[in-house]
Amino acid sequence: LATRNLKLKYKNSTLGFFWSLLTPLLYLIIFTIIFSQAFPNIENYPLFALTGLVFWTFFANASNQVVQSVVASAGILKSVNVPTIIFPVSNLIAELFNLMLSFIPFVVLMYFFGFRPAIETIFIIPFLIMFSMFTLGFSLIICTFNVFYRDIGILWNTLLPALFYFTPIAYSAKLIPEKYVWALKFNPLFHFINMVRDILYYNSWPSLDLLAIVASLSIVFFIAGLWVFRKLERGFISNF
Repeated sequence: LATRNLKLKYKNSTLGFFWSLLTPLLYLIIFTIIFSQAFPNIENYPLFALTGLVFWTFFANASNQVVQSVVASAGILKSVNVPTIIFPVSNLIAELFNLMLSFIPFVVLMYFFGFRPAIETIFIIPFLIMFSMFTLGFSLIICTFNVFYRDIGILWNTLLPALFYFTPIAYSAKLIPEKYVWALKFNPLFHFINMVRDILYYNSWPSLDLLAIVASLSIVFFIAGLWVFRKLERGFISNF
């Protein structure tokens, strides 16, 4: 199913999978032109921005795909007895593949700016696991309610651009006045982006406090998402 989703996404597209490489690069060019002048104190700004942008793109695309996955598969679910959960999971796996592809321009940019992988880089593996758990769990909650109230999916798609600016992707959280940082910390992505920047941009181990927050968010949202999905999936068919 993940392979099918990828083929459908790029069906009739001339560039196909190359869009996974080009999309973050196009955004990066825009960011560099606009924001590098606004934040001159951020060293190697293109690499800084791409570190956040790659993972934001994964979250935004995966959440959108997972949220719509059950409704989009209504015809199959009404005619074939298959586990409903495979549709959101397969969409997440497809976006993970796109994330892997987007690492290619990131690695090229790292070497261009003289960055080299450090021992801390190995922590990207547990980070990816935790980020995937969080993304799936969070998206499953919205996906479930979207079956019953279709406006939920539309609302989420509308809120994503606002969430982008509420997340330190184009800017550093260190530039935010201390009296406002507390508000940003209510955004789970704030902590995930800070962690991946520690690993890939600063070449440092994430602090124990940050690791505890990210791990807790991952586990709580993953369990909550599965619980909500399993609790209400019996009512899916009658709402198609």
